[in-house]
Amino acid sequence: MYLAFFFQALIALNAVYAFLLGEFQAMFTAVLMFVLTLVPYVISERMNIKLPWFVFLLIALALWIHTAGYIQGYYVIFYPYYDKVAHLVSGTTVALLGFLGVIFLDKYWKMTLTTPFIIGFTIIFSVALGAFWEMYEFFIDNVFGGSLAGPMQNSLNDTMLDMIFVLGGSIIVAILGNFYFKSHRKEEITGD
Repeated sequence: MYLAFFFQALIALNAVYAFLLGEFQAMFTAVLMFVLTLVPYVISERMNIKLPWFVFLLIALALWIHTAGYIQGYYVIFYPYYDKVAHLVSGTTVALLGFLGVIFLDKYWKMTLTTPFIIGFTIIFSVALGAFWEMYEFFIDNVFGGSLAGPMQNSLNDTMLDMIFVLGGSIIVAILGNFYFKSHRKEEITGD
């Protein structure tokens, strides 16, 4: 949990840094990212769900990577590697949230989903959100001429590699989820 707090603090520091530079749009983005890191705490508290510590860490890490990428210029400085790491971490995070989400829906809606369905849903969910993100990047580039760091999409190859890295992150979660189900029941995650 301390690592999650560390990355949340880094996001807050990026907001302060952007403010000091007079980059108010970047500051607003950093504040929004910080608020998004608080969402899992609120959900786990309100719904009385005990999420594993690494969920908080992955969310904070993924949001810090994007925040620092824009505000610190890491997307440009470490192009194209930084962007690919960002998509891998984000794909992994979204897949994990999809994995946990479908298990909780299974519990509350009494759907009795099979392991192959849960694993397949995890991959499809992550890749679908990755595709929506790429559409968002396309929209920002074509309507606003890019983001603070420049164009969000540099080529078709860039976009396809982003999607491949998102797929890679979702496959990592699917494999780990499959191994988890070999020795645990899905009900153990929901506290049943």
